[in-house]
Amino acid sequence: MTARSFDPLPVGTALCLLGLAVAGMTFATIGITEWTARLAMMLAAPAIVLYVLGADSPGRGAWWRAFWTAGMAAYLLHVWWAVFGAYGGDIGAIVERQGWVAGTNALATILWVADVAAAWLIRPPPGSAVRILHLLAWLIVTISFIVASAVFRSGASAMFGYILAALLAGALAIRWAARHAA
Repeated sequence: MTARSFDPLPVGTALCLLGLAVAGMTFATIGITEWTARLAMMLAAPAIVLYVLGADSPGRGAWWRAFWTAGMAAYLLHVWWAVFGAYGGDIGAIVERQGWVAGTNALATILWVADVAAAWLIRPPPGSAVRILHLLAWLIVTISFIVASAVFRSGASAMFGYILAALLAGALAIRWAARHAA
């Protein structure tokens, strides 16, 4: 295992965007819980697309890691605000209101935190457990964002889900075309 090298530009860019967005929370006209969910999705979107395009490449890896990390930080703000702000720490009320979705949210949170830690600390060989963790975290976070916004919401929140789905489809098409061009 070797630690990843530190590239300050993508980290600074992602954290700057996160800081500006958090500062804007004061002016949010929608609920803070929903706003932080949108923020997490917007910050994670570049990482979601870069994962499809090859996040382990030297030029993309640092950017993927930075936006994946910033998206997770915003998502943790969302989770904290939802659990303690909206539900007053009552896990039973969350499960009663959300049903099975509460379980998938908990799983997404655990996998995402573990994946970010692994992304910063471990350079995985092909086929390793860390690569499987990257894939599982990417899948559940991506599916959760798209379903939570495009299926369970309407209006602007649904639009964010449709945009993410379109970006994902575009990235998949680019990757498919690149593999079949040779």
